[in-house]
Amino acid sequence: MDVMQYQEKGGHVFNMDGAGSGGSSTPLTAVYGSTKCGLRQFQASLMKESRRSKVGVHTASPGMVLTDLLLSGSSLQNKQMFNIICELPETVARTLVPRMRVVKGSGKAVNYLTPPRILLALVTAWVRRGRWFDEEGRAVYAAEADRIRNWAESRTRFSFTDAMEMYTENTWVSVFSLSVVCAFIMLSSSGGPFPGT
Repeated sequence: MDVMQYQEKGGHVFNMDGAGSGGSSTPLTAVYGSTKCGLRQFQASLMKESRRSKVGVHTASPGMVLTDLLLSGSSLQNKQMFNIICELPETVARTLVPRMRVVKGSGKAVNYLTPPRILLALVTAWVRRGRWFDEEGRAVYAAEADRIRNWAESRTRFSFTDAMEMYTENTWVSVFSLSVVCAFIMLSSSGGPFPGT
């Protein structure tokens, strides 16, 4: 922060939020949860210290990311839930990093696991079953080294996940556009009173 305040455009510091930051317990990751709880006080103090400088202090929250830390001590039931709500680090980074690069001011929260994204994950839970772990809890996704090696090749492909991310960017537009599409399908398949539908 001392270096950034003398730069022409200042700078931005992002503290990484995580489980335990709200004070909830984090069994099996007690030290991690304690540091995240302390991060709230640290964040508030840094914001007051830097309010007259050109340095912005923000929070970045990646949500639930498939990492060794998350998986340590996880049960079969946890893994089935991870299938629905978790994402790979590169998927989260693809959304968070561009938002972090254009942030202005100070005190912003850049979150991946937003309420619309959680709702979308729950609504599509039946499609997400078994995407990271099979019914016995064995990982079915590629190891990180393999994913990094193949990342450049897969960047050019447009996936279902990419489409869902586009829809969750603007919730109200998404809800409206999906409603219009559903209404059109229902009207066209019911042979309704509107000619030509």
